[in-house]
Amino acid sequence: MPPIQILLFVASIAAASAFTCGSGPFSTFFAKSSIQLDCPEKMDLFDRCCNSHDQCYDAQRGRARCDDIFCACLQRAARGSKPCERTDGPAFCWAVRKFGGSAYRASG
Repeated sequence: MPPIQILLFVASIAAASAFTCGSGPFSTFFAKSSIQLDCPEKMDLFDRCCNSHDQCYDAQRGRARCDDIFCACLQRAARGSKPCERTDGPAFCWAVRKFGGSAYRASG
């Protein structure tokens, strides 16, 4: 891979670091890219949902409860944007329900 491509790739991951959705650099990058593509005006709202979800996991309030609150937050955040309502919100919700177990256990 040419050095410029490596630099651009690393920069894109670093830029995604301020966005809290995702459990690692790659999932964060893809989550941020999805929101930027489908509903950039919803970026802050989605990020707040993700941050609250992380805090809920950190406090060990119950994985199902945290995920339910997160999914409801995403529904509210996505309102008014068809792509976010149909795709991004449901995809983020599905992802935490499907893959959030290890993140929940690790946060405790």
